[in-house]
Amino acid sequence: MTPKARNPSHEISGVKAKALTAAADILATRGVDDLSLRAIAESAGIGIASIYHYFANKEELLLSLALMGFEDLRRDILQNQARPEFGSPMRGGNRAFFGFVRDRHALLSLMFGERLLARHAALREAEHRAFLAYKAAVESDDRIPAAHQENAAHALWALGRGMAATIASYPPGAVPEGYLERMFAGGVYLIDRLE
Repeated sequence: MTPKARNPSHEISGVKAKALTAAADILATRGVDDLSLRAIAESAGIGIASIYHYFANKEELLLSLALMGFEDLRRDILQNQARPEFGSPMRGGNRAFFGFVRDRHALLSLMFGERLLARHAALREAEHRAFLAYKAAVESDDRIPAAHQENAAHALWALGRGMAATIASYPPGAVPEGYLERMFAGGVYLIDRLE
């Protein structure tokens, strides 16, 4: 079962918010191929002309969705770093990142999609800000020697990106039974077993 997309965390009102929320829902449940401006307008209950008032085209709407996704991911990483139940900021940051991969993998796949990243410097900057929050969590873990912390942060970030790409390679709702659980359990095991 594919989880319903969360509403964007940003304060956006009216038609623009409806369009972005509808786009996030379609992306999460049906995939990027079914994400047309017409489908978004129908799902949001608004006219397609209203969408064009806020977005010049589909790519601009997808870019807005991806930018909001990176801000949500950065916020989640920062919040989880401070939660004592995870035992360390790095574990909290990883739980936030892996949770985002698990629950919002279609959005993460869009965020890390080479087409958007290659064409929009703002998206690269948003990814970098999210990565810096994640890197800070890794650097706070004394199990990783200081000389290796930055490399470890890059490797773990790439692991999360790869997990999202792997999940996104399946049609919506077609990930094999138990696959996600094994993948995330393996990632958590590797991180928790650092010595």
